[in-house]
Amino acid sequence: MLEYVIDKLICLLGPIATLSKEKRDLKDNALRSISTALLETKLYYRDLEKGKPRNMDVEAQLSKYWGAAAIPLRHIDEELAMTCEYKADFWTNPENWSAEEIKRVGIKLEDVSKAYRSIAMPRFSNVARKASSA
Repeated sequence: MLEYVIDKLICLLGPIATLSKEKRDLKDNALRSISTALLETKLYYRDLEKGKPRNMDVEAQLSKYWGAAAIPLRHIDEELAMTCEYKADFWTNPENWSAEEIKRVGIKLEDVSKAYRSIAMPRFSNVARKASSA
């Protein structure tokens, strides 16, 4: 009887390992999507700060990046996924958003970056906050 139970437990190890890998892959895909959206947005803001004019094509692409990030992220963090949806809406027409509304829905780029880091690298997100306050 004990041998039977052990055999059944061993048979379960394969599916459990696969499930863990699938969940890890899902999380990695979600984080990769938001990382791309964050980086592309930061690069766009960098260009604007250097005097380049607004670019509607880039803003449309940013909207697509943020919308695409929301889809896999909903399995990991629904609140952050909704934030990405708001970011996608923002980039469809940024001038329609007031500073108060941006703050209210939590789509300031620095806030979204913090939320991303807390999921992607939770051990290091606290270290970065301590270093930046020094």
